[in-house]
Amino acid sequence: MPLSSFLLAWAQLTHQRVKLVVATAGVVVAVMLMLVQLGIREGAMDNSVAIARRITADLVLVSPRTKTIFASATFPRSLLYRLGAISGVRNTGEMYMAQGRFRNPWDKLEFPVSIYGIDPREPMMDLPGLDPYAAELQQQDRILFDGLSRKNYGPVLGFLQREGHLDVEINLRKMRIIGAINVGISINTDGNLYMAPANFLRLFPDRRPGSVDVGLIRLQSGADIEQVRRALQPLVNNEARVLTKEELVAMEIAFIRENAPIDFIFGMGAAVGFFVGFVVVY
Repeated sequence: MPLSSFLLAWAQLTHQRVKLVVATAGVVVAVMLMLVQLGIREGAMDNSVAIARRITADLVLVSPRTKTIFASATFPRSLLYRLGAISGVRNTGEMYMAQGRFRNPWDKLEFPVSIYGIDPREPMMDLPGLDPYAAELQQQDRILFDGLSRKNYGPVLGFLQREGHLDVEINLRKMRIIGAINVGISINTDGNLYMAPANFLRLFPDRRPGSVDVGLIRLQSGADIEQVRRALQPLVNNEARVLTKEELVAMEIAFIRENAPIDFIFGMGAAVGFFVGFVVVY
């Protein structure tokens, strides 16, 4: 571009300096509002699939009726035993999930809490800080508290630091919190509890012991994940679906987009930000 043309364009742009400053500020505000809304949306989405992303199993087994692991249908546990003998499979595990009622020991109010039943010896999940509690978690009515849970449940962490354990009521059953691990919550829950499968089934006696919410499959070193998955699917017929971890996360995201107002709310916020900038510039 010739220098004369640039100088002419700059002179036209700065002819009304106040209007230029206002228009620039409007664009900056609009962009900031839109980026904030989109950033919050992505953050909420990431939190919603955090549990699925923490699974470290190579393959996951879910019911064909399951649209999200937070409201999963069950499938027969015997399927996991069947798959454990297949070439390429190292071992299998199970995960139970349900919503319970946590009674705050201080104000006696009850709050919903997400409860996970996992094998503490080999959880096939990324749960930092679990190992020191693995042996004690296998004892009756022993549980772990998520240290990143909301404050609804009372000063649990402070009490644990002083006393080492806390006796609580979950679903009207006396249980003992033996420690805390920091995993994190999502829009689906205000808090999490972790326990061994046997304690989970004691807490939910109406659950059939032979039914599992999520099956976890770890493969032998060097096994081809897609090849093993194709070999496993015919063995479970229509009783379950064999998914990779990536497919499980995609399933969770699809469910949230279809059933939660996250996209609409923050998409509308981004649109409002654009409109504000447009009005200021105009």
